[in-house]
Amino acid sequence: MEWTSLIRPQQLQQLIINHETQQPLKGTRREIDFAPVVALHIPDTYCLWLLSEADNEGMAFGLCQIQVAEIGSVWLPEVADLDLNGIRVTEDTTFTARHTLTEYAALARRNGGLLLL
Repeated sequence: MEWTSLIRPQQLQQLIINHETQQPLKGTRREIDFAPVVALHIPDTYCLWLLSEADNEGMAFGLCQIQVAEIGSVWLPEVADLDLNGIRVTEDTTFTARHTLTEYAALARRNGGLLLL
C-alpha cells in the first residue's frame, strides 16, 4: 500500500506544514509541541500512531504505540505495509485531538504505557 493513501490529503498537507514550521526550531526552547493531526491504528489492537509532522518522503513524528506509547519518528512506508492476519493500518477519521503530543504521552504513562482513546 502506498503510504500517502493512509492519510487524507488535507491532513497530509497539515503534517507537512507542521514539519516545515518545526525544522528551524528543532532542539531549541521554541520547539512546538503540536497536537496530533491524524490518528492511524490497526483496528482491534493497541497499535496506534498519533502524528503531528511528516516530510514529503514519509518520515513522520508523533506518539507511536506498538507495545508502549513513545514519542518519536516513524517511517510511514513501513507502517503502510503492516498486516496482522489481513488487518491493515487505517486512519481513524473520527479522531479529534484534544491534547498535544506530550500531554498524550503523559496520559499514556499514567495508564501503564498505553494510550487508550
